[in-house]
Amino acid sequence: MLVPGSVAKVCDNSGATSLKCIRVVNGSYAGVGDTIVGVVQSCSPNSKYPKGTVQRAVVFNTKKSLRRYDGSSVRFDANTVALINPQGNPLGTRVFGPACHDLRKKGHTKLVSLAKNVI
Repeated sequence: MLVPGSVAKVCDNSGATSLKCIRVVNGSYAGVGDTIVGVVQSCSPNSKYPKGTVQRAVVFNTKKSLRRYDGSSVRFDANTVALINPQGNPLGTRVFGPACHDLRKKGHTKLVSLAKNVI
């Protein structure tokens, strides 16, 4: 669960390494698969998206446990996001770490296909 002011790791190879949430699109908090607007807090050298740029991102994993319809729950070690463009396509070409299966239900199939593992 991300709220404005939360800092999340960026799990793709777009060049940004952490993103601070400044707005949640269509809600007051964001869960897995929701879209946020954030500011790049740190980035790798020679990044295409330097510190201070405003970007849209999809919440990839959350520390808050996610209940599923079969009664199981899933939670991850860190809050992670993947950067997207205004059309919803990913900016990176690879995704590090596992993807949550609920991303596919929310319509982010391109991000799920980039991930190595789906939980």
